[in-house]
Amino acid sequence: MTTHWADIQEKTFTRWINDSLRQRGMKIDNVTDDLKDGLALCNLLEILSKKKIKPRFNKHPRIDIQKMENITYAIDFVKAQGITLVNIGTTDIVGGNKRIILGLIWALIYFFEICQGDPNHKNAKNDLLEWVRAQIPEYHAEHPINNFKGKTWYNGKALTALCDALVPKNSKGQRANFDYDLDWTKLESKNKLENCTQGIDCAYDYLQIDKLLEGDEMCQKKCDELSVMTYIAQFRNINESLLEAPEEEEIPQIDAATLCSAYGPGLVEAIAGEGTEFFIQAPMCGSGDENKEHDLVVKIEGPCEVDWKKDDNKDGTFTVSYAPTEPGEYTVSVTVDGNHIPGSVFHVLVLEDESLGGEGKIRVYFSTTSSSAKAKSDRYSLERLLTTKKVHLRSDFEPWQPVDLMAPKDRNAVFKKAGTRTLPIVFVDDEYIGDYDKLQGLEEEGQLDDLLAIENQGALLTEEEHLKRLHNQGAGEDKKTDS
Repeated sequence: MTTHWADIQEKTFTRWINDSLRQRGMKIDNVTDDLKDGLALCNLLEILSKKKIKPRFNKHPRIDIQKMENITYAIDFVKAQGITLVNIGTTDIVGGNKRIILGLIWALIYFFEICQGDPNHKNAKNDLLEWVRAQIPEYHAEHPINNFKGKTWYNGKALTALCDALVPKNSKGQRANFDYDLDWTKLESKNKLENCTQGIDCAYDYLQIDKLLEGDEMCQKKCDELSVMTYIAQFRNINESLLEAPEEEEIPQIDAATLCSAYGPGLVEAIAGEGTEFFIQAPMCGSGDENKEHDLVVKIEGPCEVDWKKDDNKDGTFTVSYAPTEPGEYTVSVTVDGNHIPGSVFHVLVLEDESLGGEGKIRVYFSTTSSSAKAKSDRYSLERLLTTKKVHLRSDFEPWQPVDLMAPKDRNAVFKKAGTRTLPIVFVDDEYIGDYDKLQGLEEEGQLDDLLAIENQGALLTEEEHLKRLHNQGAGEDKKTDS
């Protein structure tokens, strides 16, 4: 049970992000770690704004400079929408500053949910409060709703009254075959957990309000005000069709597909010849649920026939694994009872080989801590060789990348693609060229200039501009003289 307001806020904001990211088969688990490369953040902004970020962000950021560029693109895009950001910078996000990151997320929530995307919206919080009061005037008259603080909402009565006002009734003003008692006057304040849980479940089942808060979080007097506001804003922003009185006597629930989600690498990108997977959250379809009639169907189509399997995890989730054998674009559709879940149909790009995001670049990886005399000698010998050819002054050269300072998954991707751990490692156009011995051999054979496209290297930076580039990428004292 989460009790601290800061923890509740972090969980609520994470759920809010994932509610949007599911449209692209993505999910984050930790706001401080999973936003660092800018991928999730850029995708989130495109989903929320329904616009494309330009310049195009790097979809395979492996080194810090690429991650920082992605974050910079995202922050610039946010500002271009008219959203005010105070003391929020690129290095704060890449560095995992939780306070700053949560501040950025709140700025997005406030703009897209509370202000409804209007940069000129003034007093948006008060407008939301007025909307709530207008829905439940009788409750407000007896229990004034003056804020979104936990103590105003923690007993579940205001939430129950709001659900009662919005869940449609039939022609007789009733809800036939309805499982929830939404008469807030009958609720006991001491049953706050039960009351909050019922309201959240009802809103989920009948109004498609995502569970950004759980019952054991909302029922606390110190529940974070921003979290409550984020959750309640969903009621005002729901699809109006969900509020229409039904033609039949029975009040229909939201279709099961709408309440499902899918996420994982297998819905975004894959490598030909390698297995991948994704996960489906469909609690009404699993063997652990008494309701067995919901039909979950997965289809994977592309340039070749794909072998795949779906495993029921017995907890309302499924794991789908498959191994495409040919590169190209594949489609993955996930339906429940014939209806597509959010984000389906997913478009998955299957690459011939893993990308390090170095297309069109020359990049050298090295170690700052190697104890090998040969590794140290090779590093400086390679530096002299590239400096002689002025590679270090080219705009397509990404200065030396220290593998020991990279995230483990990024470092391992470099070694995997190179097929070796022998440093320094040289890549040209995201293709492994070799180590120093290999490049020296190519130089002696007269092949290195062609490989480095020396004749087409274009305008060069000055030495001063190169040193500034090193500084901007966070180069330390040890790299001031590096190519």
